[in-house]
Parts: sequence; C-alpha cells; structure tokens
Amino acid sequence: MTKVNGAVGGAFVIAVVLFYVTVQIAMHVLEPEFNPLRVPMSAYVLGAYGAWMTATYFVLAAGLLALAYCLATTLRRRPLTATAVIFLVIAASGALLAGSFPMDLPGGTLTSAGRLHMVGGALTFPSWILGVLLFTLSIRQDPRWQAVSAPLTVVAAGVVVAGAIMFLSVAMLGFGAYAQRLLVVLLFAWMVLAALRVIRLSRVGSDAEQAGLHAEA
Repeated sequence: MTKVNGAVGGAFVIAVVLFYVTVQIAMHVLEPEFNPLRVPMSAYVLGAYGAWMTATYFVLAAGLLALAYCLATTLRRRPLTATAVIFLVIAASGALLAGSFPMDLPGGTLTSAGRLHMVGGALTFPSWILGVLLFTLSIRQDPRWQAVSAPLTVVAAGVVVAGAIMFLSVAMLGFGAYAQRLLVVLLFAWMVLAALRVIRLSRVGSDAEQAGLHAEA
C-alpha cells in the first residue's frame, strides 16, 4: 500500500467512526424517550432525526469496506486474511440492507421492511465480529503489527464477550440494547487502533522507499 492510500484509507475509517459516534451521542441526547438499555440503536431511525441515523448505516458500510481494503493490502496475504475480508464485506452488505429498510416500532406489527432490517442486522453484527476476530489472528502473525497486536487482541476478546452477551440477552430477555452499545464501542475502538497502525505503516514504508532512492542516487 502506498503512503497516500494508507493514510487516506486509515483517516477515512477514523472519520467514519467519529461520524457514527457523534450521531449516536446526539441521538441519545435529542431522543431521550428511547431507553438505551432496552431499545436498539436502530429505533432512532423512527424518531424526529431519523435521517441522520439512516445515514450512519451507509457511512458504516463504507467504513467497513475501507477497513477491509486497508488491512487486506497491509497484512501478509494468507487465507485467514482473505476470509476476514469476506466477513467484513458481508457486514457492510448487511449495513446497507439494514439502512435501506427501517425497523418496525417496538412491539408493533412486523412488516416486510422490518423483516429485511432484521436480516441486515443479522448479517452485520456476526460478520463484523468474525471479521475482527480473524483479522486479529492474522495480525498476531505479522511482525509489522506486533506493536499493536496485544491491545487489538484484548479489544477483540472484549468484542467476542460483548457479542455473546448481546445475543444471549436477546434470546433470554428479549432485549440486548445495552450490550449492543458496548459491542459497538469495542468494535469501533478496534477499528481506530487498526486504522492508526495502517497510517503508521504507510508512513514507515514511504520513508523506507525514499531512503532507498537517496541511497541509489
């Protein structure tokens, strides 16, 4: 990956995270009637500022694709990395689907749009978690990523735990919004750490290339 591609790609991923988090914080402040412990973040689409929440799905999809590209072109090529890319592409596709069809009102009649939204969510979160987990395993095998391997592994472990809590809570209690928010925070923390490393590696690679050109001159 060139310096420009790495720096731009990493910066774009970080910008996606900042946009998503900013909108979510605003939604929690502007729409206090939604209980953050029980109501999923998708419900903000139904509020007065739903257009902003809808935008986060498409921005997230772009961010996941950008992250997949950055990591695929930075990490050493191996089946583990390729599989992780596939999962992030599936997660991005799920985000696009969920953003295209709003969820139904909690407790209301299930509509076709609501069903498609649920399918999108079912594609996004499991694939996002698996993509992060597989990329983490690949990163642990790449010497250039050792500086951030440990923190990424810790965050990835938290992602798996938060994901398990969310799915179990939904199955047993009928809601898991509190765990969903924790999961998203951890997923974004992982994305930012990975993006920062991509930016750093792109700069190191560019410096090494310039040093080689000067040596040849």
